Amino acid sequence: MERQIEELIKIREKQDTAMLMDKGLSLFHKVLWLVNNMEHIPENVSFKELKMKPINVEERLSFIQGRQGSFHSFKQLVELFKELEKQYAKKASLEKF
Repeated sequence: MERQIEELIKIREKQDTAMLMDKGLSLFHKVLWLVNNMEHIPENVSFKELKMKPINVEERLSFIQGRQGSFHSFKQLVELFKELEKQYAKKASLEKF
């Protein structure tokens, strides 16, 4: 999905980019809940209640949602995934010991 979005941004297809970014955001939310051991997304849960989350996740997601067709939003989403992956890997390695 990352490469597809990069290509759409290069050719300035904002509508298609926004559509894929929406899917990326949805996937990020699902992964965020899963790494926090929540199989179902609770209706009124706050990001503050999550133990594992990227720094400033609420503000960053708000930025992305407001500008889904932009390159900067795309890069921000990529970084959110990377940060969450690092946190999860750290947690998994600590649980092994």
